[in-house]
Amino acid sequence: MKVKEHMSATQLKKILNERKHLNEEEAKYLSITLERNLENITPPKTYEKSHYTYHSDDAVFYSIAYGRPDPYFRFIFLNDRFIVGVGVDRPNIELDFRNNLNKPTEQDQREVINQLFDIVENADIFLLECMNRDNTTIEFVK
Repeated sequence: MKVKEHMSATQLKKILNERKHLNEEEAKYLSITLERNLENITPPKTYEKSHYTYHSDDAVFYSIAYGRPDPYFRFIFLNDRFIVGVGVDRPNIELDFRNNLNKPTEQDQREVINQLFDIVENADIFLLECMNRDNTTIEFVK
């Protein structure tokens, strides 16, 4: 699998618009968040590079928030069936499937985990480099 990085904001917004049928509210919120962050940073590429957008052919994984004072990170994972909120509090990951029109089966959950870790393990994901399938606890929110 080829993992690419630094998808442009235009490409990411297009994917969000194409996948609104998965979770319309979340897709709109993510588009608005992306636009606001881009407005506040010059040049716009800085936002994308600092937030490390990684993607393969069908999946996209990018950061949207950081918590303080403890390092808690919020990401979005998109594939062709779900928009999944990903909360990372190493070594724990919370996968939030709420509000998707498709309800995830156990097979869907395994597929999301596999796609997510394919990206994490095959790209230089900041702050997640020590995480892998074996040392991470995963909790599902439906």
